[in-house]
Amino acid sequence: MEKRKHKYSIPELYSKPIFIRVLILLFSVFSFTAAGQSETLFWVYLNDKPTIADDFSNPFDLFSPRAVERKARLGIDINPSDLRIPQAWTSAIREDGHEIVMISKWLNALLVSTQNPESITKYDFVNRVEKKQNYRAVFSDIPEEDDADFAYGSTTTQFRMVNGDYLHDRGLAGENVLIAVFDGGYHNAQNIPAFDSLRMQGRLKGTYSFVLQDSNIYQRGSHGTHVLSIMAGFQEGIFVGSAPRADYWLFMTEDEIVEVNAEEYNWLAAAEVSDSLGVDIINSSLGYSTFDPGENSYTTADLDGQIGVVTQAAVFAAQKGILVVNSAGNAGSGAWEKILKPADADSILTVGAVTVDGSRANFSSLGPTVDGRIKPDVMAMGDQAYYVGTNGFPNQGNGTSFSAPIIAGFAACLRQAYPNHSTENIRQTILQSAHLYFTPDTLMGYGIPDFSIAYHNVVSTDEYSVNHRVSMYPNPAESFINLSWDQSAHFEQLRIFDLVGNVVLEQPLPQISTEIQLSLEKLPIGKYLVYLYGREGAVIQSFIKSK
Repeated sequence: MEKRKHKYSIPELYSKPIFIRVLILLFSVFSFTAAGQSETLFWVYLNDKPTIADDFSNPFDLFSPRAVERKARLGIDINPSDLRIPQAWTSAIREDGHEIVMISKWLNALLVSTQNPESITKYDFVNRVEKKQNYRAVFSDIPEEDDADFAYGSTTTQFRMVNGDYLHDRGLAGENVLIAVFDGGYHNAQNIPAFDSLRMQGRLKGTYSFVLQDSNIYQRGSHGTHVLSIMAGFQEGIFVGSAPRADYWLFMTEDEIVEVNAEEYNWLAAAEVSDSLGVDIINSSLGYSTFDPGENSYTTADLDGQIGVVTQAAVFAAQKGILVVNSAGNAGSGAWEKILKPADADSILTVGAVTVDGSRANFSSLGPTVDGRIKPDVMAMGDQAYYVGTNGFPNQGNGTSFSAPIIAGFAACLRQAYPNHSTENIRQTILQSAHLYFTPDTLMGYGIPDFSIAYHNVVSTDEYSVNHRVSMYPNPAESFINLSWDQSAHFEQLRIFDLVGNVVLEQPLPQISTEIQLSLEKLPIGKYLVYLYGREGAVIQSFIKSK
């Protein structure tokens, strides 16, 4: 597709508090021309956010109830990267006449349009100012059900290749798992019969275009429609997706008309929103290498898992407990040859493409990363793979864009089966099920996974997810629970919440001891969240009051 320049916008993203059990997401829009104003863009990196214990006092001020529950279930810490950047800092920048294009709480940085970047360094909260470029980041430490018996139709071969039908046969079709799709447009998806059940059952949770700054994602671009269908499509006997009962958020982060760095920032913004929404899995059939003239392009030497905003965003998402599934790229037979960003990120699943006979498709991008890590991670059918076109009928096409949603959908089915296991455990289990696990290479990584093997090999003791900083027993509990915590955690306060965010018990924690027994006599039977916090962060876990 020939690309042209046009007026391009990026939303400034605020993770606003969630009052009365509702997630409020506000997008304040700032516009700039990709070609004309890119020379005035600078990343302003900030000093550590000032924190007090009250900043972490209520997780429901930072996340949706679903996100809070997910963090409790998986043992994901809440830390300063989850806090908003102080408004006094952003106000000071604006009052001096600089335009803030984007705010990222994860990067602790502002993307600023200014003709006078030197003047920004005067603020004591500014760490450094850098010209928009591809820099290296420094990261913080951070049951079986009824038989589904689907008649797959055209998707039969591509799903049986990875034994995904084994999960469906056990009633695992992604139910209650939330998938965010990052892609270009979803043209005509609102009218396609294959998505009728998605809409009518209320499993399409929301849409947002970071390109157009509105919720209308259906007017242009077909790539997202194709990708979504491989996971969410359902027409019995004609076309069945890999996760046809999952819940979905659809984000338009890609502008199919241009190739600009703004698309990376959109990806980052969508990832931060996904974490706030409680997303379990991100499917990103996107990749970045070289951009339009005037933008900052990558070289293959940058494929180290750190350089670049979009790669950093993928790593942060993984640290927040989201399984990121990203296509490897279609550069295998071209001059670039290698994987694209963010496929070089650590702790994600990078998916290459194979043909119907299980051999590597010649276009599928190669690894490894420049720091020697195996990439791609796994493979699935991406050569002559079936998807639903914008005309509503099954079509065939080529690309790692089509192999990634096969894996993402069946990963959602595995997550449904094992809701309390960590994301890293699920990821490792998929890797270990692949046919080249003991002899991985730079062409096909660990190979083609077998989800029937993965289903039976998820370990009962999750070595990846146990939060060793807090111990809680008994669980379920009747009249009391015992809590102990690592002294290095510096917790100051304890609160117990019900699942909709009401505080039902709170008390300060002893500073001369690291254990406490709590009476539960006044609490009704139900599920609760125990929350320990201080000025450095918080830990949240769940328990059941059984009597």
